Amino acid sequence: MAPTCGGGIPLGMVIYAAVKPIFKIYFIIAIGFYLAKRNILSVPTCRDISDAIVSAIMPCLIFNNIVSNLKSSDIKNLGIIFFEGTLLFSLGLMLAYIVSLITNCPKRWLGGLLSVGLFPNISDLPIAYMQTLSKGGRIFSATEGDKGVAYVCIFLASQVFYQFSLGLYQLVEWDFRDEIKGENYNDDENQNSSLTEKESNQNNSTTPNEEDDEQTSISSSELNQQPNPVNIEKTESPPANDLENSQHRAFLRQHELLKNNSNPRSSISMNSGESISSHSSQPQPQAQTHTSSRRRNSQTSSNTNYYSLNPVNSRAVDLRTQKSQDIQDVINEYSEFERLRTNQVRQNVTGTSDVGIEPIDLVNDSQSLQSSHLETKGAKFKRHAIRVLKNFAAPNSASLIISIIIAMAPPLKALFVPSNQVHIHPAPDEQPPLSFIIDLTSYVGNASVPLGLLLLGATISRLKVRAMPPGFWKTALAITATRLIILPIIGVGLTTGFYKGGWFGDDHLVRFISVLEFGLPNATALVYFTAFYTDPHLDDHLQMDCLAVCLICQYLILWITLPFLVTFTLKVSIGL
Repeated sequence: MAPTCGGGIPLGMVIYAAVKPIFKIYFIIAIGFYLAKRNILSVPTCRDISDAIVSAIMPCLIFNNIVSNLKSSDIKNLGIIFFEGTLLFSLGLMLAYIVSLITNCPKRWLGGLLSVGLFPNISDLPIAYMQTLSKGGRIFSATEGDKGVAYVCIFLASQVFYQFSLGLYQLVEWDFRDEIKGENYNDDENQNSSLTEKESNQNNSTTPNEEDDEQTSISSSELNQQPNPVNIEKTESPPANDLENSQHRAFLRQHELLKNNSNPRSSISMNSGESISSHSSQPQPQAQTHTSSRRRNSQTSSNTNYYSLNPVNSRAVDLRTQKSQDIQDVINEYSEFERLRTNQVRQNVTGTSDVGIEPIDLVNDSQSLQSSHLETKGAKFKRHAIRVLKNFAAPNSASLIISIIIAMAPPLKALFVPSNQVHIHPAPDEQPPLSFIIDLTSYVGNASVPLGLLLLGATISRLKVRAMPPGFWKTALAITATRLIILPIIGVGLTTGFYKGGWFGDDHLVRFISVLEFGLPNATALVYFTAFYTDPHLDDHLQMDCLAVCLICQYLILWITLPFLVTFTLKVSIGL
């Protein structure tokens, strides 16, 4: 007989139940890792999937679980969860700052270290755990599993509030303040030097091909001067040899173009340079487009030739046959460094992968930019309050607010799910009139966690440490131990104290979810926040290197720390 520890469930079963979700989680992460290495999950593809999750899939998951599983009597637990989330973020921030003092963290990564302490992977991993533990009904029932997912969504709401509504994601910007603001004093010198280099490069590049260019212009002028087909009999046609030579030269030029564009990174760099030079030379309002309209420049502008003489693949450049994309491609995709440095965009509150920018109309906002230092405190507070209120209109926040209102109002909830409190005439299928909405959101929302774990694996596959500051291994190990060892111990102590104080009552589920949230690693969204502020033209990416080391360390030991925490909580703290 399996040993027990003062409860009804054997210890071996609890250990197996705690380890089983790890296999599922790491297997899906490994699939994402593999797909990213094959460039099937390319950087733009991952960005689109991430935006789809935030904009549609996650709101469906939130709506379905909160409306279906929470009721008006659970409102106390919602306040407890939000309070515990506040404690979790505050303790993480405080411990991260202590780590920075003890280990002499690089000053250029202080904001990143504080962000590592602040924001865990608060949704995907605990939801995957709850969905696995609730299967079979031995640890938690299916109803408890769905209710646990609803509690996780409330934790997610607290993180979104602090991260986006209060703008704490901008801690990452603190590490790039010198690059963003300091280089403004040298703009004229940088522009002059860049123009000089550009002129010299143009001279060097045009000299060897001057003869070809002249021949090309001659041949094009000859082709343009050809008469209309109606008068072809009256006009003398060009010699056949000249026409063949011009076609041959066009073929060679097209072949050289395809060969130069065979490396996607070179095309990305080229297009980035073109966009930057266009912004700096003539900052017209038309150039101030949103990030989502710029993200395809790396593959469409330079690889598309509608007059090619060669049969070209429909995908222009097949990424799957080329070298795997890495962190530099992530930086090229997400970076808004140049536009932030030249004040062509302003930061905004958002939950998508665009991190938080909106274009500035240079014609209308020139006076406001010049007088921004004269803005009063009241005006700044009003502007920030408007930005916070705009965040509540984001899909996740709107879904959360609407679903809580419905769940707390029995007459509204009875329209979606069966209710014993209020009687509403059912639909012809004997279900609530709006039950099809629950079916829809359940069907769509189920894709959230698998896709999130696939993106997690893809992000990890692109992490690359180019250089590590001397002694940084102490900081990496300290912050890893803080997140996965110290914070879980604190979480167990806090939840035990709340339970003895009568906060949880007989609800062991909210207690388990609370402990689980204290033992999670960092969210990989920090990679995209860091890439947002990173200069893609510099080789020194210290902030990204430091973050990569910390993430790798955390996910290397997560498979040990998280099952141990779950086993201890279920058998010792809760006493199952």
